[in-house]
This record gives sequence, C-alpha cells and structure tokens, in this order.
Amino acid sequence: MNNIVYRQEFIAAGVASRTIKQALNCCLLKLCAGVYSVVRDCRAPSHRRIAGFIDDFDWIDFHVGKTAADLASDFQYQDLLRSLTINSYRRYRADDTISGTSAAILHGIPLYKVPKGPITVIHPRSNSSSKQIVRTRRTIDDEDRVVLGHLRATSAIRTGLDLIGLRGQQAAFAAMEWVLRQSVIRAAPGYNPRFGYTQGFRDLGRRHIEEHFLPAVGRLKTGHITAQNMAESLSAVSESIAESYCSLNLKALRLTGFEQQVNIDDARGFIARVDFLHEATRTIVAVDGSGKYALMGPDLLRSEGEQQNRLLGLGYRIIHFTFRELLHLNDFSAKLFEQSPELRNFAGARG
Repeated sequence: MNNIVYRQEFIAAGVASRTIKQALNCCLLKLCAGVYSVVRDCRAPSHRRIAGFIDDFDWIDFHVGKTAADLASDFQYQDLLRSLTINSYRRYRADDTISGTSAAILHGIPLYKVPKGPITVIHPRSNSSSKQIVRTRRTIDDEDRVVLGHLRATSAIRTGLDLIGLRGQQAAFAAMEWVLRQSVIRAAPGYNPRFGYTQGFRDLGRRHIEEHFLPAVGRLKTGHITAQNMAESLSAVSESIAESYCSLNLKALRLTGFEQQVNIDDARGFIARVDFLHEATRTIVAVDGSGKYALMGPDLLRSEGEQQNRLLGLGYRIIHFTFRELLHLNDFSAKLFEQSPELRNFAGARG
C-alpha cells in the first residue's frame, strides 16, 4: 500500500543514491530516513527502476495533476503522510511505546493543526532525541497500552488524556470526545446516529466514561483533577471537533440549561436536529463542523432556507459560529452574550 519502499530495496534493485536524490523532485516522496513513497509513474529513463516498485495505482492516481501547494493544504493527506511515517519508521526499540500526538495520529484521532515534528515515544529506561524520533523515559501501565499492527502505542483513552498537557484542554477534550463516541458506536452495532440520539445512547456514553475513562484518569501520575473534570464533562453525541470546542466553551462559561443534539419539531413535523439548544432563552447555537473537522455528513442546520425560517417562526434565535470563532473563549463569549444577552442569567461566576 502507498508504494512504500526502503532505501535498501532501491539499492538492491540497482537504483543509485544519486538517482534517489534526483527523484525526490519528481516521482519520489521521502517519509523519513531511508523510507520513501513512489507517488508518480515517472517516464524519465533514469527513474524507470523506481517506477517498477509501484503496486498501489490508486495512490499514483491520487497524485495526478496535484501540485505541491495542493498537497500541502490537504489536511487529510498530511495526516496520512504522518501516519505512514510512523508506521514505516524502522529504528524503534523493543520497549518503545508511541505516545502523544504520534499516538493520536495512529489512532486516527482528529486534531486541529497538527505540528510537524519527530515521532514521540516513551521508553522505561531511555531518553534520546533526533530529527526522526524523541524518546522520553517514562513508565506506563499495561492497561494504557495497545498493539496497533506491529507497533505499541498508548491506548486511545490514555492518548487523549496525555494531550491535555501536550496540546491544551480544547484539543484534548475534542480528542477524548471522539474516542468516547467511537467506542459507544462500536458498542451499539447497527445504530445510525443520523437518526438522532436516544437516551440509551447517551446513557451508554456515561457508562463508558465511568468504566473506561475514569479508571484511566486514576492511573495518571499527575493532573488528576483537571482530567477528571474533563472526563466527566464528555458527551458521545459531539459530531465534530467544532462541537467539542463549543461544548467546552459553554462549560468554561458555566452556562446551565444547554442541551446538545436536540430535535426540534413544529406543527408540520421535524425541522432539524440542532447542535446546542437553550430552551429557556430560545437560543440555538450552530457550529461549523465542515471539512476535515466533521465526523459525519453536512450540517443539519443551514444558515439559510426553510429550516431556519421555521425555527425563527417558533421564536428561536440562532447563533452561528465558525470554527475560528470557537478557538478563543473571550471572542466566543462576546458574540454569544451579544446575540443572546438573556444567557447571562444562566452563567456562573465567570459570566
């Protein structure tokens, strides 16, 4: 898959080091030291032996017509490259456990603006650092480790908890909600969240927090209070990073009365399932969960059209937030209270 080739394989096939270097500006992509991916079926005579390693033609077709700028702005593609790099790196030690952001990439946990950098691992006896990998001496309980193919990594739950200190509470909360959601969906085969969320689905999420997340919090060496507060606030119904960021913002403002993923009807029947509803103030909060940061299909509540008109006719006010507006709590709260000042009556001390 993905036409992964190791340097030794090229050399054995008679591809000279000079040719490998030249091909990097043409048909070859370097993932890490000694590991490459063939991305184009190059017709240059000197590159024909490189083309002989192609066995994934879908990967070749994907790159046809795409410029370096196109690929650099494709977040899903960049995440895939990072995953390929982690999987194909050849100098792991026997007791290495992939951790942090690298583990999140392996688990497929969606992250906003993943930074470029070395692979991060923990090791029970060794510290070391290079351009390729950073090894930190630390022990971890067996319950917080999993095997992913030929690699060992921190479990998805432990990875989310570790992200609190590594990437901040917003990123960690979104990661933890994604992990919770996936585990609940797996435990409810045949359940389609497009049709709404039953109380049983929400209760199952609560049980997963109590049975899996809170024990993992208890095994942390530090940061128990923050991690526990975050874990207890998780919901399995968040459908995107944007929703998770919004949910955390509402909790940071200590707002009471908001419900998430609520169906609204009128005399004609179902109108929409909205992201957040504050019934006491007739306020709907809708977030932009499109593109990379969505976990499902198109948003159910659009900014224009019949849905919105019917909701407005029922006396609801609708506040739309872009993803960027969710990143900073002060900006979020200013817009929220400006458009729905009655919400201040439901805010805690910070409000």
